[in-house]
Amino acid sequence: MSIKYKMYQLKNSSSSRNGYWYARAAHMGTIETKQLAARISDRCTVTEADILAVISALVNEMSYNLKNGMRVKLEGFGAFKIAIRSTGAKEVKDFSVAKNIKRPHVIFQPETRVGADKVRVKKFVTGLKVEELDKYAGAPKPKKGEDSTGGEQAHP
Repeated sequence: MSIKYKMYQLKNSSSSRNGYWYARAAHMGTIETKQLAARISDRCTVTEADILAVISALVNEMSYNLKNGMRVKLEGFGAFKIAIRSTGAKEVKDFSVAKNIKRPHVIFQPETRVGADKVRVKKFVTGLKVEELDKYAGAPKPKKGEDSTGGEQAHP
């Protein structure tokens, strides 16, 4: 299995990197809860309905705990926490939640482990292969004598 990427060219005339080419992950679709439950059910003795019930309860509990300031850690998966952005106030007395707190959001931190080489390895990308998507709109045109922009790369 591998993750595919698409190349795109930065088009921002105010950037010193204008015209540079970058890679962006190409997603092949979305798998939803019911589909995941069916796949899990095929691999164990738990029914699809029970899996859906547990996932629903997990989502409710996570929401409750996140809204109460807790960090939610799922061993073997990762941790979720609420973060906020705020604008500054010149004086602390001028700061208000309504005016200065912007966009509360959830941050997911995948579980990591430290390898023998003392490098942190994130669970979901261990052994991931990265390769360019075959054909897509906006793909750079290969120069004469070149087949692609980079090929395949494995990540530890």
